[in-house]
Amino acid sequence: MEQCANATRLNRQWYNLRPDTLAEYRVGQQRMRFWLEWDRGTMNVRDLTVKFTSYAFYIAAREWAREHSMLPVLICVAPDIAQERRVQRVAQDRLMRSAGLIVWTTTEALFNERGPLSPIWLQGLPQRSQAAKPGSLLRQCLYDIIAR
Repeated sequence: MEQCANATRLNRQWYNLRPDTLAEYRVGQQRMRFWLEWDRGTMNVRDLTVKFTSYAFYIAAREWAREHSMLPVLICVAPDIAQERRVQRVAQDRLMRSAGLIVWTTTEALFNERGPLSPIWLQGLPQRSQAAKPGSLLRQCLYDIIAR
């Protein structure tokens, strides 16, 4: 895991991408990259809009392709259901046009009580054809991170 920060410029406007963590998990030939956003309840709708707009421009500018060959999955953990719904609404508004992006959300309580391998994940972009929960490689990665 590593800290990740990226500034993307588009038409004289800077967009700062600062996820809580960027991780890559490998098992044999399989690998999984993901951004983790762990919301402590400090982000209002305006803050979330700025954050997800930065993701959208980073993805549209294909900055991720310059750094690595695969677009990370975006995982968001919110402190409660109300904040998770806000995260989903803003993500849908700002990230629907971000081709290839997969977003999963859950609450901190579900994550802590049931664990990352449980069916606690909701699709952040429901109109996409994606699994309703993280794949086995991502689940194993989350399990290994939590087990440390």
